[in-house]
Amino acid sequence: MLEGLVRQLLLGYLGRYVKDIQKEQLKITLWNEEVLLENVELILEAFDYLQLPFALKQGRLGRLSIKIPWKKLGWDPIIIILEDVFVCASQRDDHEWSLNAAEKREFAGKKAKLAAAELAKLSRCVC
Repeated sequence: MLEGLVRQLLLGYLGRYVKDIQKEQLKITLWNEEVLLENVELILEAFDYLQLPFALKQGRLGRLSIKIPWKKLGWDPIIIILEDVFVCASQRDDHEWSLNAAEKREFAGKKAKLAAAELAKLSRCVC
């Protein structure tokens, strides 16, 4: 039950960047104050807002560790550690540099900035 709740919470924050999180990929240890997510595939379109000069072809996150100080939540920092990030990139095709594709990437960038601002506002409201 706890894994399902944490899974939904993680999907709320990471759902744009990672494909569906399975229960087997998620490990929660309350005593060690750690949430561990392993072998997650990245959603490549989520990184279009970065307007990278190369195209991402494949991406995988080997390990995402979130250390939450339950007893001092709000006083001590939450530590997020990324390990074994694998990305396969290639040169962009000529048609990807066209005006239409560039406009799509720019629009995706604006949407991402808006989502980040909304998340920051929500974070301030929660605190």
